[in-house]
Amino acid sequence: MNELNTGFKYKSMKKSLLSIIILCSLIGFSQTKKEIENPIDILESKCLDKDDISNAEMCNCTITARESWDKELNKYYSLLKVKIPKEAFEILKESQKQWISYRDKEYAFISKFYYEIKEGTMWYAVAEDKKKEIVKARAVELEEYYEMLDY
Repeated sequence: MNELNTGFKYKSMKKSLLSIIILCSLIGFSQTKKEIENPIDILESKCLDKDDISNAEMCNCTITARESWDKELNKYYSLLKVKIPKEAFEILKESQKQWISYRDKEYAFISKFYYEIKEGTMWYAVAEDKKKEIVKARAVELEEYYEMLDY
């Protein structure tokens, strides 16, 4: 009876584990697909997908994407400025100043860490990607605030 019981438990656990793995894969795929649907991400991916791309070219692709995200950030900041009450915008304005301070300090740390502490030019592309992700996250955040105004 124990062997039968153990076999049943094993099959049940195996089935549950497989279900969890499939669910996690679907969630991960849907999030990745959503993130890549942005035109900035698509252009960066195309730029990075070149054959025999150098580290310097990879950095340039990511820097261009970061600059595009920065434009998006500024676009939504400007749109919020005219759409939300003045008192709310003043709070956002102060928040943005604090975010810029954070961004600049984080950029300084990322540069120090990846350019000086880590060895090899491959880390430069990692550093630029980290910087881009900081700007992208804020741009997406401001866009979400703006889009919520219509609900």
